[in-house]
Amino acid sequence: MIGAKDKKKTLSSIFVTFGVSTLAATILFPVLAHIFLGKEGEYLMVGIPRPYRELVLGLFLASFPLAQFITGPLMGDYSDKKGRRGVFVLSVIIEAVGYLLCALSIHLGMLWLLFVGRIITGFAAGNTSVCLATIVDVSEDDQQKVRYFGMGSAVIGLMFVLGPFLGGRLASIFTDPILTLAMPMWIGVAVSIFNIFVLVLFFKETKSTLCEHPFDILGSVHNIQQAFRIGQVRDLYLVYFFFLFGWNMIYQFLPAFLVDNFTMSIKSVGVLGAIFGCIWIIGTLLMQKIASHVQNTQKLVLFGLIAISFSVIIAAFGRDLRIFVLGISLVVLFSGAVWPIFTAAISKSAEQGVQGKVLALSQSIQSFSMMLAPLIGGFFLHKHGAMPFVLTAISSLFAGAVLLRAKKAVFRFYQDR
Repeated sequence: MIGAKDKKKTLSSIFVTFGVSTLAATILFPVLAHIFLGKEGEYLMVGIPRPYRELVLGLFLASFPLAQFITGPLMGDYSDKKGRRGVFVLSVIIEAVGYLLCALSIHLGMLWLLFVGRIITGFAAGNTSVCLATIVDVSEDDQQKVRYFGMGSAVIGLMFVLGPFLGGRLASIFTDPILTLAMPMWIGVAVSIFNIFVLVLFFKETKSTLCEHPFDILGSVHNIQQAFRIGQVRDLYLVYFFFLFGWNMIYQFLPAFLVDNFTMSIKSVGVLGAIFGCIWIIGTLLMQKIASHVQNTQKLVLFGLIAISFSVIIAAFGRDLRIFVLGISLVVLFSGAVWPIFTAAISKSAEQGVQGKVLALSQSIQSFSMMLAPLIGGFFLHKHGAMPFVLTAISSLFAGAVLLRAKKAVFRFYQDR
């Protein structure tokens, strides 16, 4: 275990990495729909009819988690064997290169280069599993682990605030559409470079005992197989998958829905995204307080999943913008509340020595859901704009149904404190 001072520095650098990765992604939130569906991005979409642009948007959104799906287990597994520090530094360098290519693609008018840049940033995002494993490394007990996961979730929520707000504000100061669309990508480059310096200066290696398990190049595929083969945790991973599928469906297509149905500007989309980020933080903090006083955490998660389902239906069929915002706000609130519980439960299901591997398993499930959601949502989006929201409601209810039939309490560790 590293010293107290080094532990604080290392935790801070991990939260910075969490934050920068989220910021670099969410800062694109206000411009993505305009790139693929708005007039600003038409020079990138020459010759592609409007109905097919939604499918291209779905493919673009799926390219990031597909790349993350491939590298997440590799990074988690490799960090168990060789240590965390080198994996972090290399992945953030790759992230900076990816955003650089995305920015250049806008200036050069090359749609294919935008896809390449997005895939490269997805490769780098595989370091999320290493972030989670590092938190486990420095945690002294389960309560501290849950608290640190909650802090990580709050950092993500903060970046949900800053990312869309900064992306919308900074992009809207330009009248040139190319500069408007490229500015968030350039910010992604800048914050990634900042992240590299933070890791080099402050991160101390936390993996004192390296593992000898064989390296698995097909880790993502084997992780998915393993998740649904282990009887005692199968229900946990199934619930987690359907929760994430619904969340990614609604979050990734939210800008497109706002542009198509409420003709929102880039600036307005950014401000609204920032508001949702504040609500995510509130949900996380509330759950941290409530979970410590509730005996049956499993029922608490079930309530959250049902609430997500009903809230998203309110949003999908609310023609008034205020009703729509209210519905989505409730979805974000309950999603921010249950995410840290899932992460802590998955970590508890494995031994200390293979946290990188088991959290990479959860990362595989997250990436798989992120990959499927835009592919399926993009197919249905041009048929009816509310379909992604309906699919979110169905997915959340299905997650609740799996949780109800679970023979064992998959969140029992909360009662072990």
